[in-house]
Amino acid sequence: MELRTLRYFLAVAREENMTEAANVLHVTQPTLSRQIADLERELGVTLFDRTNRACVLTGDGMLLRQRAEEIISLVDQTEAELADDEHELSGNIRIGGGETQAMRPIMDTFVELHRENPRVTIELYTGNADAVEERLERGLLDFALLIEPVNLEKYEWLQMPGADRVGVAVATTSEWGSREGVTPEDVARMPLLLSSRTTNKAVDLVGWSGGAIDPESLNVVGHHDLLGNAAHLVRTGEACAMGIDHLLQLESADLRFVPLNPPMNIKSFLVWKKYRLRSRACEELLRRLRV
Repeated sequence: MELRTLRYFLAVAREENMTEAANVLHVTQPTLSRQIADLERELGVTLFDRTNRACVLTGDGMLLRQRAEEIISLVDQTEAELADDEHELSGNIRIGGGETQAMRPIMDTFVELHRENPRVTIELYTGNADAVEERLERGLLDFALLIEPVNLEKYEWLQMPGADRVGVAVATTSEWGSREGVTPEDVARMPLLLSSRTTNKAVDLVGWSGGAIDPESLNVVGHHDLLGNAAHLVRTGEACAMGIDHLLQLESADLRFVPLNPPMNIKSFLVWKKYRLRSRACEELLRRLRV
């Protein structure tokens, strides 16, 4: 399986049309069709369901697309690092994280670095801790910004300044919209959207409430990874989303963040894999963050 063939396959998967993909790749349509057919024979699977107008990925094709994107990303990153000019700092820094104010100092530091070294670029991935850690483990990220709880024994890490308040995003028109804080008794009654994070429990409500909350008796409406889409449901008043303060989605007239009472604050950590060689651009970002 050649890298060129994987790039051809990804182009067809994106365009969903053999002719359009051939135009993008600047090859003839028969050449591209032959390459895809050879790949299917090599793998022993059908990658596309073909019609006169479209090429739609099969289940096997979807799996290969995910793996091919990972392979091409790693190859491109490796080539960029090996081609790094010894005298001019360059390269791509890949950072993943959730929605937290701790990302701001990292972005401020990158901006400073980029202004001095325009060939240094950044690739941002936004997701919950499970998705971000998975990409870090697969080598698709250089750094991950994670909020507590985090298993720091697995990583090298840097604690970010400040902390985020834990609370509940509510509709301003709901019965909790005018509260200054929500108690364990309030949380027990709320229609809740909880974090979909599974690797480490996002918020320990039992510990926070001193055992007053029974997880089995909570009114759980559903789960969310990030607040963006969940905010649409919260606005209706039919659900309240457990999360942290200082999110852009909360800066609207119909949504409000109400902190937990007693308060709970959680820290954020920038983590990276142990014993992994980092590019000069990544090392320079870390150096500046540590100052």
